[in-house]
Amino acid sequence: MTPNNTHNKRLIIVDDDFDLRDSLSDFFSHYEFEVSTFASGKEMLAQLSEEFDGIIVCDLQMPGMTGLEVVEVLSEKENPPPLILMTAYGDVPTAVNAMQLGAFDFIEKPFDPESLKQKVELAAKPRPITSQAHNLRQHVEQFEKALIRQALVDYEGHIANVCDHLNIPRRTLNEKLLKYDLNRLDFIRK
Repeated sequence: MTPNNTHNKRLIIVDDDFDLRDSLSDFFSHYEFEVSTFASGKEMLAQLSEEFDGIIVCDLQMPGMTGLEVVEVLSEKENPPPLILMTAYGDVPTAVNAMQLGAFDFIEKPFDPESLKQKVELAAKPRPITSQAHNLRQHVEQFEKALIRQALVDYEGHIANVCDHLNIPRRTLNEKLLKYDLNRLDFIRK
């Protein structure tokens, strides 16, 4: 593997098994990866920078915070790094659930490090679809904000009428008002 950027060469390994962390760190360091290791998901998340643009390999079953919980937390980020889950408890429903939550891939223990390396290399490839999805999400949010703003104008800030017009529950509208920093009182005619 001869990548031209550091993205492909940055790797975080999260596992409560010291020996596995150490052996994977040695293996990937041999291929010139910049490897960081953590014994828990909480520790890794606490130290993960917003600028991290590498790959995360994380155990599924760990005390304190499971790998699925790590995936859930990362999925809330705008452009989360690809995460590959490792598990000795691999079954299809867990794999499907992990992928639905946003995991990039899944590998069952015991595994050949070369197999994991192939998954890491695949995860390291540029992800233009992710950036396109982010741009699309921004456009949808801009449209949604404009739609809510117009409904607030049309119905003079009356929440019940706006909810009826947009066909959304009051709670959802209140969440959107907070998200888009809109105050319904600004739309009440005096």
